[in-house]
Amino acid sequence: MESPATRSVTMNTEIALRRLNGKVKLLTAMANLFLEDAPQLHEQLHQAVRARSSAQIVRHAHSLRGLAAPFEATRFMQLAEEIEQHGSDGVSSGLLRLVDEFDAELLRLTDAVKTLCK
Repeated sequence: MESPATRSVTMNTEIALRRLNGKVKLLTAMANLFLEDAPQLHEQLHQAVRARSSAQIVRHAHSLRGLAAPFEATRFMQLAEEIEQHGSDGVSSGLLRLVDEFDAELLRLTDAVKTLCK
């Protein structure tokens, strides 16, 4: 596994492992779960945005935020929380900009999480 110091600031593996009492296998299992579930939740979030479904936007953003929590992915989680807040107010240009930024951060986080599975 790559050293936490050389990994992107997209996630903080050092803190994540500390919270899991150093259980690398558990973090790897969580990484696999993230890689399995995130793409579907991400697609559901986009469907909710297209359908202008505030409740579903909030639900899927919240689910993605929780899925990323074990990795200390602070920027990703912050964007997900902002999407939840904006989503509860309905679809706006501000929400659409957040979703674009969120998409880019999800790509970075997915690449970082993949390193945990090697």
